[in-house]
Amino acid sequence: MRAGGQGASTPALADPGQVARHDAGGRHPVAGCPGSFSASMKQIISILLNPARLARAALLPLAVLFVLSASPASAATYEEGKQAYLGKDYAGALAILKPLAENGDSRAQILLGLMYDYGHGVPETPVESFKWYRMAAEQGAPLAQHDVGVKYSLGKGVSQDYAEAARWWQKAAAAGVSDSRFNLGLMYYRGLGLEQDYDRAAELFEQAATQGHARAQYSIAVMYALGQSKGQDYATALKWFKLAAEQDVAQAQFNLGVFHENGYAVPPDPERARDWYQRAADQGLAEAVQKLKTLKTARAPAPAPQKPAAPRVAEAETGAARPAPPVAPATGTDLKNWLGRQASGHYTLQLGSLSDKAGALKYIKTLKLGPGAGYVAVIVNGKPRHNVIYGLYDSYKKAELAVGQLPASAPKPWIRSIGVLQGLLRP
Repeated sequence: MRAGGQGASTPALADPGQVARHDAGGRHPVAGCPGSFSASMKQIISILLNPARLARAALLPLAVLFVLSASPASAATYEEGKQAYLGKDYAGALAILKPLAENGDSRAQILLGLMYDYGHGVPETPVESFKWYRMAAEQGAPLAQHDVGVKYSLGKGVSQDYAEAARWWQKAAAAGVSDSRFNLGLMYYRGLGLEQDYDRAAELFEQAATQGHARAQYSIAVMYALGQSKGQDYATALKWFKLAAEQDVAQAQFNLGVFHENGYAVPPDPERARDWYQRAADQGLAEAVQKLKTLKTARAPAPAPQKPAAPRVAEAETGAARPAPPVAPATGTDLKNWLGRQASGHYTLQLGSLSDKAGALKYIKTLKLGPGAGYVAVIVNGKPRHNVIYGLYDSYKKAELAVGQLPASAPKPWIRSIGVLQGLLRP
């Protein structure tokens, strides 16, 4: 059993490369995936937001959830407006709530913001919605402050401004809003709107995780597993993965399968690993579906983590000692058209994800993979990214084997479905 902590036998860690920002040095900034473990831990999926995504107060902003449940006895008129809204008498609600909102009632401002946000009795107007949410936020309503941060992060009703999003989330996080703590942690993790700071990110993730925030539990687990900020500690990572998995975070369930399969902080247990992979697969996680097809049930302890050599049979199966590069494109070219022509069921190796074309080209040059490496411009969580890819494989197994054939200097890639990448292509 591999114990947690600094003295543990650790796997080689992959260069992060999935989401949000990714500078030329290979550091990985927010909403996605901080990276993956080496092949010795198989395909541990580490998607910090899904690890995603910024915690969005979408159809019912957090502030509204509070407002709809608050009923001060002194606010009968507001209560009448709220009941009219809940009864879908939007015209009646508007007549009551708008004068109250104009006179500074923060609850009415939040509810009026909701009406303009979703076109309830009024034209859907993001700018007007933002105006009312911000009025409530400026009066110190923490959940409205969170929602204003969401609007700034998405550029909905206001110009996109990550620094402003972070500023509002800092206010709400200080008041204890777990979604704001999580989002702010992601901003620090990525260096988005704030200077990148893993220590601060870990602190915020752990605060939100302790409050029961599932994605924060997953994210702090990833940081412990990767040794970011607090030092590598598989036992603590395992604890947080379990808590997130119990809240049905598919990536956490998959990672528990990895831990049980390979003996990280627990005795190796292929059958228990299979159970966790199955739970993740049942939620549609592609990596878990593929893993179940190849998982061995032998109970022998996993070998010490190391980069696997490519077996002869693997070379025969792939047809070459190196992975087959994409057809035709020259190094550093935009592979959008090429990607669009490939079968959606095939796979490629993603070696990084950068915020701009120049950064992607520079990164490709440093990889020195020769012809076949290129980038595709995609949209991830509403943001433009430039994913660096290499190789084309007609099965997940072949892509997995090709990972071991990359030069030692190359970062550990993410095996990506062609179909998923096609769905992310920028129009």
